[in-house]
Amino acid sequence: MLRRTLLSFAVLVVALSTGAGPVAAATRPSDNPDYTPAQIRKMAREAHTVQQYTLLADYYQTRQRMFKRKAAEEMHLWAERNAVMTPLSEKWPRPVDSAHNLYDYYVAMENDSAAKVAHFNQLADTAPYQ
Repeated sequence: MLRRTLLSFAVLVVALSTGAGPVAAATRPSDNPDYTPAQIRKMAREAHTVQQYTLLADYYQTRQRMFKRKAAEEMHLWAERNAVMTPLSEKWPRPVDSAHNLYDYYVAMENDSAAKVAHFNQLADTAPYQ
């Protein structure tokens, strides 16, 4: 009983300190796209109107924001891990390397999403309005 209470208290403290409480969950619903990758591929294949291209651009804009936020978090973790290096006792790959690689991945995905936003916005500008 005491262990369960301590565990639930620890989870509550961690949730509140990371901003994962009910207020934070209510303020960030737009950072979670509601489409599966298969649906997005199908929408991209079948898109031909301004509204469809705008919807795709908005989807990739949301993904860009999400990856930008994740890259910032990973950069912070990378800096923390880089400050605490003990080269003699570390195993490879080092935690700092994995944080660096994950940061690079998030930046690449952010840039890819930005390119897709520009592409679909350009298509929306040239598409017939229906």
